[in-house]
Amino acid sequence: MLCRPGAASLSGMTGATLDRPILAPAPLRLVRAALALLRRLVDYTLILLLAAMLLIVFAQVVGRYLFNHSIPGADEAATFAQIWMVLLGAGYAMRQRLHVAIELVIERLPVPAARLLLVPVAGLCLWFLWVVGQGGLLLMQVGAWQTSPGLQVPMDIPYAMIPIGAAYFALEAGLSFGAAILGLEKVTTGGGVRVD
Repeated sequence: MLCRPGAASLSGMTGATLDRPILAPAPLRLVRAALALLRRLVDYTLILLLAAMLLIVFAQVVGRYLFNHSIPGADEAATFAQIWMVLLGAGYAMRQRLHVAIELVIERLPVPAARLLLVPVAGLCLWFLWVVGQGGLLLMQVGAWQTSPGLQVPMDIPYAMIPIGAAYFALEAGLSFGAAILGLEKVTTGGGVRVD
């Protein structure tokens, strides 16, 4: 991170040192780089899942109505892609603060009280995601003994998205709630629907 010139002069630095950037500690830079890489990977995975789902459904429609031939397992593959996309996309929506939130009480509170109220809210959300992740792991154990009817893949592969999606959602929720609680971001999103 680069330091603002005003902040550098407050810490007693001379004018000559203002030209050099002040970098964050190496572990923090590594964490930021890993988070950026993970987010980029999630973005590309969501794009690929959407493209795969659209192509599979399009191929199935063309095959069924033009050639009177159904592609075996196409419906199942499109369904799995959609499920993976939704569960992974929930974390993306959390990153963009696009989830529905009832902020009536928080908007009426003073900022310190609103931040304090976010602590149990964050705790409940993270606890819920923990329960979902644990349930997904149990479902994967059951799914390891089953195969899907169309694609004949072990069902623990499609079920793996439940704990993966819950873990990514928890990461983004923790970062979002943490930033609001620590005062790095606004407590509320401002209401309304984002259209950008």
